[in-house]
Amino acid sequence: MPVIADIGRSIATVAEAVGPAVVGVGHRWAVGSGVVVGEGMVLTNAHNLSRSGVGVVTPSGDLVDAEVLGADIDSDLALLRADVGEHTPVPWSGNGSPGLGTPVVALGNPGGRGLRVTLGFVSGEDRTFRGPRGSRIRGSFEHTAPLLPGSSGGPVVDLDGRLAGINTHRLGSGFYLAIPAGEALRDKVDALARGEVPQRRRLGVGLAPSHVARRLRRAVGLDERD
Repeated sequence: MPVIADIGRSIATVAEAVGPAVVGVGHRWAVGSGVVVGEGMVLTNAHNLSRSGVGVVTPSGDLVDAEVLGADIDSDLALLRADVGEHTPVPWSGNGSPGLGTPVVALGNPGGRGLRVTLGFVSGEDRTFRGPRGSRIRGSFEHTAPLLPGSSGGPVVDLDGRLAGINTHRLGSGFYLAIPAGEALRDKVDALARGEVPQRRRLGVGLAPSHVARRLRRAVGLDERD
């Protein structure tokens, strides 16, 4: 079956080229994957971070401490600095979200337990899911390459090994939703590298003691009330 053999060789070629840039991310109970996108810089999902610290497992199996350069919780993205060795960063495709039917290869290294590589196809576009704090993340694409739990943060690449997206949300059927690796994602990664975290407006209610409330009312010209 020459077609199947050709597919197998394509997957092996992608795994050889991209696999060394796929790392494990986690600390204690938080387990995920990440991808090297620059010298000493690892892109992953924000939900893979832990309050007690985060570590990166290199492709060679070494656990190293990582510094969080920036984390955008509402976009579920985080950029880490870690000594992952001299691994070639994954090149960006620059094509935005791949279209329906596009063959893709998904890679993960769940918590550093070893590289996983699977083949699939883009099965949905412009999908929406909720991030760690409940905010809606729009514009993701769905693909059929099955991966184990803990593969979030790993890359989705095209058959040339170029970054097409970041696996972020695992569906119950085994499919994954991925954030496309277009200009919007590159801009966010560049901002995180500079330590810039977006500050979004939030609506809430503040409670204050009565004497503080009276001063606040007086400050804006309102009548005093108990």
